[in-house]
Amino acid sequence: MRGGGPTVSAVKLGLAVMIATIGTALGTIATAAPAGGKSNCITPRLFALTLPAARVRIAAAGCRLGGVSWERPRTRPFRVTDQVPPPGAILPARGRVFLIAS
Repeated sequence: MRGGGPTVSAVKLGLAVMIATIGTALGTIATAAPAGGKSNCITPRLFALTLPAARVRIAAAGCRLGGVSWERPRTRPFRVTDQVPPPGAILPARGRVFLIAS
């Protein structure tokens, strides 16, 4: 039996909850159009993309990269394995999208 630390799924869940909590506290997650007429950022689906391709899609959606966390590769290395917020989330213009990559 292996003992020790949390599983990768538990770490991802903890990271997602932490980022969502911080984003809500700072007011970076919105559901309505921001004041000033700027368009919202709707997070694109980034799963299995390379990091350069994910950066291009994030910028094209009007968002910005918030940061990248790394996990041990399970399949193909240097690919996006998870994102926070999930695809389709509505953020204010230039809202941050955080990635987990292998």
